[in-house]
Amino acid sequence: MKTKRYAYFVMAAAILAAMTGCSETENVLGSQPDPLAVKTSPESVAFDWQEVYQNKLEQFKVSADLTDTSMFDLCDITGDGVPELIISPSDDASASCDVYSLIGTDIAKIASCGSFGQFSFVPSLLVIGYEYEGEEFTIGEYQKYNEGFYDIDFSYYNNMNSASSGAVIRYELNGDNVSLAEYEEKVNGYKQEDSFTVGRKYSFGDEAMDYAIHCGESWKEVLTDAQKKKYKEKLDEVLKNASSADSAFELADLDGNELPEIVVSSGSLDEMPVNVYYLDNDGIKEIEASGAENGCLRFDIKANVFYSTDQSGKFICNTLSGESVSGFKPSESIMLCGRKYPLTSDNIKLVFD
Repeated sequence: MKTKRYAYFVMAAAILAAMTGCSETENVLGSQPDPLAVKTSPESVAFDWQEVYQNKLEQFKVSADLTDTSMFDLCDITGDGVPELIISPSDDASASCDVYSLIGTDIAKIASCGSFGQFSFVPSLLVIGYEYEGEEFTIGEYQKYNEGFYDIDFSYYNNMNSASSGAVIRYELNGDNVSLAEYEEKVNGYKQEDSFTVGRKYSFGDEAMDYAIHCGESWKEVLTDAQKKKYKEKLDEVLKNASSADSAFELADLDGNELPEIVVSSGSLDEMPVNVYYLDNDGIKEIEASGAENGCLRFDIKANVFYSTDQSGKFICNTLSGESVSGFKPSESIMLCGRKYPLTSDNIKLVFD
């Protein structure tokens, strides 16, 4: 097992030199458990959905629907503890996601929703939706979960942005004209609930597909109770001191040693700071990194490098694996990480209890 001792920062060589001077700490008492040893390998954790979801991803990958910007996601949007497979064909404005769920031993399409290849999920209400804002109009839609499938609850339209051109302002629900008060009551009823964006997490590289299916949903079974306790205490501390209600987190194995790190996003805007917390023989250590789109880290699963780009397009790279990032170029296996769970007490308990 690799011991995490340092992070390589391309843009901060002086800090890197100081960090890489650490030496491996050995257990004083050989009888004590290794704090970095996990209960089991993530690949050994089996779920009923893995084979059928992998088959669906492989079918899509060789289909005519695959594009250079195709991605996918795994997220439980039905509230039964089993993730759905969400395939995003592209990031075009008109691109919606197809959502598949395990029903019995087979896979079924339960929803199609989104714009720019993603949609919002309101977990408290089991509602999904999207909004597209044009130059002079806004359109959107919300769908609600009912008896195994998502059905349209209502669609909406307004042309408030065309007021300056002298147009008659209209508000519509399901194609019918309504008052502004009726419109806001209906639309804001969902918009005011906590939500997060899903659909575009993993690229279709082989390593990304393998990680998503066989590792990404396994961490609760992999971590020991002691490791969960340390991570939970750290996240409780982060939550207490969080300056933004838009913070989020997730577990991700950033160095390929089967012991996941915690990635904490401070907000969903581009280039928001992201913190990585990892377990070391001496406790929990921290790295601050630059976020990419939507406040996430880009993680190259094949290279074990997480990165963003500066204003000139130059890569700002970090690694916990000890490998050189000189001349780094992203592979086809990319994961956006940091925003799987909104940072709340309930979600911290969900992941670590």
